[in-house]
Amino acid sequence: MKTNIKQFRKAKVGTEDDEEHKVMLSSADLTSHDDILTEILLRLPIRSLLRSKCVSKHWRLLISNHRFAQLRNPNPNTPCGLFLQRIGNATPEYDFVPLDREKHVKPPFKTLNFHGNVSNSGIIALHSSNGLMLCHSLHEYFRNTSKEIVYHAMYYVYNPTINQVATLPKLEGCDWFQRRPCGMTLAFDPVKSPHYKVICVRGYLWSDHLYSIEIYSSENRSWKMSGKPFANQIDTEFTGGVYWNDAVHWINKKGYIFYLKINEDLLDQIPTPTVRAGWNVKRHCYPLVESRDGLLFIDIFPPLSFKFDVHEMNRDYSGWTVKYHVDLNEVMTKFPQTSEMTSLNLLTFFRPFQSFVIHCLILGEKEEDAFLVLEVPGKAIRYNIVLKTCEELCDFELSRPFRLSVADDGFSKVGRWPGAFQFCESLSHV
Repeated sequence: MKTNIKQFRKAKVGTEDDEEHKVMLSSADLTSHDDILTEILLRLPIRSLLRSKCVSKHWRLLISNHRFAQLRNPNPNTPCGLFLQRIGNATPEYDFVPLDREKHVKPPFKTLNFHGNVSNSGIIALHSSNGLMLCHSLHEYFRNTSKEIVYHAMYYVYNPTINQVATLPKLEGCDWFQRRPCGMTLAFDPVKSPHYKVICVRGYLWSDHLYSIEIYSSENRSWKMSGKPFANQIDTEFTGGVYWNDAVHWINKKGYIFYLKINEDLLDQIPTPTVRAGWNVKRHCYPLVESRDGLLFIDIFPPLSFKFDVHEMNRDYSGWTVKYHVDLNEVMTKFPQTSEMTSLNLLTFFRPFQSFVIHCLILGEKEEDAFLVLEVPGKAIRYNIVLKTCEELCDFELSRPFRLSVADDGFSKVGRWPGAFQFCESLSHV
């Protein structure tokens, strides 16, 4: 019996082509089902996911959709790292602290320089909110004719994950009677809306007691005045705004928290859980933080103490409850204070020496997951509040000369400039 080799090869090739054709049809069928494709894409690392936008127009639209961004980050309040600004550099640089050493998060930037424009050098971060950052570049000069300081500032909202930046329009109003902003706060909750807002508090040249609030909305790309000018807030630290419960909160050294209900243009105030004599919001920490949809107040005991309480505000503003009692004495014994004195920490001769800085307080899904990120000279450590365990997150020895003025200045800082900026991956567009 003779075998036709040519016929056999032809049949074999035909079979292989059929199999390949079936695979191609199967792949095409798979990619036509958005639900299945979405489930696959959601499991990709962020950098692979961003590269996947180049596969096709359909994939790009799917990944860029707000619904996809929500699914990718169902809990945007969980940061994966912190940016800490170095002090003393002409061009601001940032150290990155990963909050989980096992995940190996790559820092998206070291310096901020948008569009590669040299004129944008000197950009610094002012605030962060759920993956977005509010930044600005500020240039000041003295006008001889009017004998006044004129400032020119540009403000930006930046998403470091997708490297996208939006330049905010210039603040409306007459520059000749309004001072530079007293504080700018970024308010963004992607679970509620894909749009963000920037809340600006400004003073007036003719009065040290009069302020006004303007709000920028990314939805209509414009600023608007919020309510009427208000007074008697000279002791309020407007650079330390905290966004929670659809409101921005600022702390006042006289023992209360001043807040704005954004959607209602309503101003009100609530008392802090404690008031300590001589406490100064401009020199001491910003003890008000938000984490996992909770407003927390860190009550640090007298200087040089390693003990403090963490209070949580009831959602209806009816009062505070003590959530944690924290004692860092045992932790500090593991990281002994160095006795070196450099030219950068000579300020300790004139004010109390604090051997740690609280950079953030983060609540977890479970009660026992809550932790602090502390900086001791040369190191960043993660301390579990409930389990009382700690681990070293990173070493600052190489950048230590630029960190000493932050870590050893005698005062703790939580949150805003020049403290720590939380980073979480976000696909939200600006």
